[in-house]
Amino acid sequence: MRVLIFGATGFAGRYLTRELVQGGHEVWGAARSAEADSGAPHPVPLEVRHLLRCDVADGEQVRDVLAASQPDAVTLLSGLASPPEANRHPEQAFRAHVTGAVNVLGAVSELARAPRVLVVTSSEAYGDSGRDTSPLTEDAPLRPSSIYAASKAAADLAAAAFATSRGCDVVRVRPFNHTGPGQRRDFVCPDFATQVAAIAAGERPPVMSVGNLDVRRDFSDVRDVVRGYAAALLHGRSGEAYNLCAGHGTSVREILGTLCELAGIEPEVRQDQSRYRPAEVPGSAAKAERELGWRPQVPWRQTLADLLAWCRSGEGNR
Repeated sequence: MRVLIFGATGFAGRYLTRELVQGGHEVWGAARSAEADSGAPHPVPLEVRHLLRCDVADGEQVRDVLAASQPDAVTLLSGLASPPEANRHPEQAFRAHVTGAVNVLGAVSELARAPRVLVVTSSEAYGDSGRDTSPLTEDAPLRPSSIYAASKAAADLAAAAFATSRGCDVVRVRPFNHTGPGQRRDFVCPDFATQVAAIAAGERPPVMSVGNLDVRRDFSDVRDVVRGYAAALLHGRSGEAYNLCAGHGTSVREILGTLCELAGIEPEVRQDQSRYRPAEVPGSAAKAERELGWRPQVPWRQTLADLLAWCRSGEGNR
């Protein structure tokens, strides 16, 4: 099967490309830059058959890329990965997530041989629903409480509408927090791992700058999450949404403690109010396990060890 990935050069995009190639599929990539190494350092080389330049907010570019690649399936992964970045740039977030989704789904719906589309949104779309329901299931209403969450919720709803009104073969996935080697430093796990690696190497004073350590979030390994993407693309029911998550919360304090233990350091910890983010409700992946045969496999300690090793190598600090 030929799969076109919008956002192939990103953090999860490279892992998904590897997952699909190892599964025997032909992968084409599309990204705003046609240079594979134009973004942040990443441990996974990009092994797409062709990498095409495409801004998903430009409908004509989207149609051109679909015409050139003639895919059997499409995955929409492009956009702003960082919630704080999206919250600072609302117009950019809605262009990438909502206009991008509408452009891809609209172009696909007009093709004589329409491919299946996997739309990757986010658990953040649930927003305030976590006050009423725990763990969060796919039936929980979308009540976004930030710009990032609202843009992802709108893309999710657009995908559902195209499935219903135009008969598009669309599957949605709602990943919860995930991390691993190659993730940018504006996420808590690579931020901590980078600081820990520098302290262990004697490159900075033994002082950690952190936010609220007592919040709990549902974390998974990116390698598990992209297995879920591939499973949903291949086996998901059209029109359905699937949570991809660990199903339990991990405190930020636990993450810091594990990284420091792995590095053999005992730094001073200083809290910074600017780093605070609210706690999140864990999700339920029962539907993904039941219908896709998916469940997390990588032990969380192994995830953090691999992330720390990446940061200690120097690549994660560039």
